[in-house]
Amino acid sequence: MIFKDHIVRIENIKTMQMLNNAKLDHQVIAMFMTCEGVPLQKEDVCAILEQYNSLGQHKVSHKKARALIQAKMNHFEDSELPCPTAY
Repeated sequence: MIFKDHIVRIENIKTMQMLNNAKLDHQVIAMFMTCEGVPLQKEDVCAILEQYNSLGQHKVSHKKARALIQAKMNHFEDSELPCPTAY
């Protein structure tokens, strides 16, 4: 699956988690998601669930978090950057 060609929303991940918690096979989850318009393979479901579960296990220092937030805010305030929707 090419992720840049398809935006995976948090609702889709939550749906996969609920189906996984219901002990459905990952192949069945992949077929369900494909029917919903999210083309996935069994391996994609495994990878997405593992990666999502690993999020939040490592803490970032307050200083690093503040630097990331500041960098994001600087991006919004820069009027010289092109608008992504213009592409």
